[in-house]
Amino acid sequence: MRTEGTQVRDVVVSQVYRTTNYERFSFIQGNRQLNKMHQERLKKSIAETDLTETNPILVNENFEIIDGQHRFEVCKELKKPIHYILKVGYGLREVQMLNANMKNWRLEDYVDGYCDMGKEEYLFLRSFIKEHKLGMTNSVQLLSNMGGDKAQNIMDGKMTLPNKGRGAVVAGWVKQIEPMYGGVKRRSFINALSKLYSNRQFDFKQLVAKLQYQQTKLVDCTDTKGYLTLLEEIYNFKERGEKLRFF
Repeated sequence: MRTEGTQVRDVVVSQVYRTTNYERFSFIQGNRQLNKMHQERLKKSIAETDLTETNPILVNENFEIIDGQHRFEVCKELKKPIHYILKVGYGLREVQMLNANMKNWRLEDYVDGYCDMGKEEYLFLRSFIKEHKLGMTNSVQLLSNMGGDKAQNIMDGKMTLPNKGRGAVVAGWVKQIEPMYGGVKRRSFINALSKLYSNRQFDFKQLVAKLQYQQTKLVDCTDTKGYLTLLEEIYNFKERGEKLRFF
C-alpha cells in the first residue's frame, strides 16, 4: 500500500509464543471463576477444530492469565500447546475491562449448555419453558426456592428445582386464566399465584368461578401485593361469612 508516494509498512505489535510448560501460568486473583459448562463446550470445540493458535491467551509478566482461562484449562487437559501473548503491566483492571467488553451469555445459553451435558434439572427446565411458554424468569421462579441468586446458580451449574409440583399446578392455573386476562404471564401476577398455592384454604375453582363474571375487574397491577389485593376482592365477592385473606 502506498500513500502520497511513501510506502507504508506493517508493524509487528504482539509476538505469539507457544509452550507446553503449563506450570508457568497462574490465574489472577479477582478474576471470574471458571464455568464448567463453558469449559466442556470449549473442550469439544477445540478437540474437533483447534484454532487456539489464532486465538492466544493474554498473560502479564508474571504469567498470570489476563484473558483465556478456559482456553488454558482445555489445552492443558488435552495436552495441547498454550499459545500466548505477553502484556507487561496488565492486571485485574484489564481483566475487568475485557470481561465487560465481551458479549455476555444469556441465561438461555447457560441452560442449553448444561442440557448438552445431560444435567437433569436443566433438561427439565428447558422442557417446562417449552411446554408452558412462561419464559425463563417465571419458570425458574415457579420451580425453585423463592430466595437466593437464581441467575448465578444457573450459570454455575448448581441450579436445583425443588418445587416442580408447584410449577406444574400454577402453570395450569395460568392456562385457565389466560382467556380471561391478557396479563396472566406478568411476573408479579405469577408470583401472586405462587403465594396462593401455599395458602391451604385457597380454592382455585372458586376463583375461576368468580372471574367468569368479574373479568373486567382483573386489571394490571404494579406489584404482587396489588394483585393479591385485587384477587382477594374478586374471590370474596358476595361471599357470606368470614372472608379469606390472601396475605
